[in-house]
Amino acid sequence: MKRFIFTVVAALSAISAFAYEPEIRDIDIKVSLDTLGTAHIVEVWDVVVASGTEWYLVRENLGDISIGNLHVIDERGRAYHNEGSWDVDRSIDEKAFRCGLHKTYGGYEICWGVGSYGPHTFTVSYDMTNAVKSLNDYDMLHMQFVSDELSANPAHVRLTLSAPVPLGEENSRIWGFGYEGTTSWADGKVVAESSESFRRSSSLILLLRFDKGIFNSSSVRDNDFDYVLSRAMDGADFGDEEEEEATWYEALLGFIMFVGMIWGLVVYPIKRFLIALGIVKGKSRKNIKKIFGVRRIPKNLEWNRTLPFNGGIQETYYVASHLTGYDDGKFTIIPAMMLHMMYEGVIVLKRDVNNKKEFHFNDSASTENLSRSEMGLLGLLKTASGSDKVLQEKEFKRWAESHTSAVKEWVKTLKDEVRISLRQNGYADPENSRYYDEMTFSPEGQKEAMQSLRFVQYLKDFTLINERYSPEVALWGKYLMVAALFGMADKVAKDMKNLAPTAAVGIPSLPVSDLNDVLIFTNTFRSATRGAYAIATAPSGGGYSGRSSGGFGGHSSFGGGGGFSGGGHGGGSR
Repeated sequence: MKRFIFTVVAALSAISAFAYEPEIRDIDIKVSLDTLGTAHIVEVWDVVVASGTEWYLVRENLGDISIGNLHVIDERGRAYHNEGSWDVDRSIDEKAFRCGLHKTYGGYEICWGVGSYGPHTFTVSYDMTNAVKSLNDYDMLHMQFVSDELSANPAHVRLTLSAPVPLGEENSRIWGFGYEGTTSWADGKVVAESSESFRRSSSLILLLRFDKGIFNSSSVRDNDFDYVLSRAMDGADFGDEEEEEATWYEALLGFIMFVGMIWGLVVYPIKRFLIALGIVKGKSRKNIKKIFGVRRIPKNLEWNRTLPFNGGIQETYYVASHLTGYDDGKFTIIPAMMLHMMYEGVIVLKRDVNNKKEFHFNDSASTENLSRSEMGLLGLLKTASGSDKVLQEKEFKRWAESHTSAVKEWVKTLKDEVRISLRQNGYADPENSRYYDEMTFSPEGQKEAMQSLRFVQYLKDFTLINERYSPEVALWGKYLMVAALFGMADKVAKDMKNLAPTAAVGIPSLPVSDLNDVLIFTNTFRSATRGAYAIATAPSGGGYSGRSSGGFGGHSSFGGGGGFSGGGHGGGSR
């Protein structure tokens, strides 16, 4: 008889389950951030359960985030018992009116029993510590609140977030990823809301930037916000377009854009192709004349061993980087500056126990002969070296990638110093040299610019000219700095090594035999600076002009959002 009753009950349960279709009708999330950066979260799930024994939320990518204070209440007001550690392998009855955390390889799952099939409204609340991260320049929250690949596609999702102070454009920026919808400020709170049903690949990721002073989070990341934003913007599309009725000036703008498109898609590629073939010269003759005094730089120049600009690195760098009339953006001044620091004994190249190159800092050496920008670069190198104050080859690259704003600021300082130095030393016309990329050299400056090219010719013929090298060896270190500015230091170093394999070059503790290793090492810092500056100045590095992509609210982006915490894949009933 008992077996018969059990069979009947099981059959009725199966029929009851087939009577429902799985649904997630609405998800309403409220997030309250406290001053320590803890997120107090309340989620209301209006669902129809049609299968499984439990409901779960995926919380992975946690880092130093911890989850606690879990509570679940159903539509009848019943408070579920928190078991702490959750056992997944139980029946629907054994899980009923119970909740807990299930530890997984990637983090945790917040779980509770569904109790029965049919419509339910579950209210789950929990805390996530260290949700707000303290960055170098701002604080931020970057979290996935609704996972993709749920057991059913939500019809509607709304998230409201509050902070210890009212939020708005004056103290925060907001971006939404993973869903079709909007982000906005309302009554001092951030609101993210879907405008259409989720797809299986939909999720809700929120990125917020906060001004310093709102939070006192102990979760610190050694990054600038630009680094976080650049990762999140990879693959993002906010559709920042005006939807107003077209006017005559918009029509004109459209025509101009059409012409620009033809230029960009047809004329410019053809021009670049012709430049590559050598048929068309990709140079600004006008700017070349401003620097050299002639529209075309002579191909055959007499060599001259006199250092240009009295050995000034900054002035020579401007010439070396503007051989086409435009800044080549290669930052060849980085190896030259580091060679100068070695020349002054401020940094010393050593090798570790594994014979790998590393820089040590000599704090007792005088920095009197270093320029302001060289001192700035030295500060960046020291910061990147970490607590041991020993700088390995890849250490600066990792640091620069996460401190693009600092690199950008240093480049600005460098350009200002070069511009001011050219003007103050009489090499540039003060009236026509107010901007770095529009310098007009004086007659004396044009003479020194041409001397730079004559000195380069001297370096090219170095082995032919220096059969009797002895009197000049002491100057080889300075020669190498100029060679670095023109991107030919490796060639000159090889020539020096062939001429005098055991000689010193005026740089303490740097024999000719180690020159190539030093140049390879310093070139990694040049590449790292160039890459970090490109991120900081590119559109994906923070130059967002649209309302939504600029963090001023508006449309969300279905793509992008990478680098978030707290989410994952899956969730719902199982």
